[in-house]
Amino acid sequence: MGKEYFKIAVLFLIGVLLAGGIHYGVVLSMNLSENPPIVYKMYIILGLITFMILQVGFVVKAKSSDFVGFTFMGGMVAKMAIVLALMIVNEQIKSNVLHLVLAYFVILLIEVLVFLRLIKLDLKKF
Repeated sequence: MGKEYFKIAVLFLIGVLLAGGIHYGVVLSMNLSENPPIVYKMYIILGLITFMILQVGFVVKAKSSDFVGFTFMGGMVAKMAIVLALMIVNEQIKSNVLHLVLAYFVILLIEVLVFLRLIKLDLKKF
C-alpha cells in the first residue's frame, strides 16, 4: 500500500515540476513577465498546498475509500480560497494573475489525474 502511495506522490511531483519548468521557461524566453521568478514561486505554493491535500487523500483512502472524492472536492475549494486570499494580499501575484490562473489550472489537471488514480487504486491486493 505504501509503495503505491509513494508512486502516486512521485508522479504528482514530477508532473508539477515538469509543468512549472515549462511555464517558467516560456515566460523567461518570451519575456512575458516583469518578474519571472514569481512563476515558479506560484508553482511551489500551489504544488505544496495540493501535495498536502493529496496526503489527506491518502489517509482517507486508507481509512475509508468511499470518501476520497469528497476529500478532493473539499481540498479544491480550500485551495481556491487560499489562492484568492493570496491574490488579494500579494501585489506581485496581482500583477501576474494570468500566470497564476494558468498555474492553478495546470496543477488542478494534475490533481484530478492523481486523485482518479488514487480512487481507482485497489487496496485488496495489498
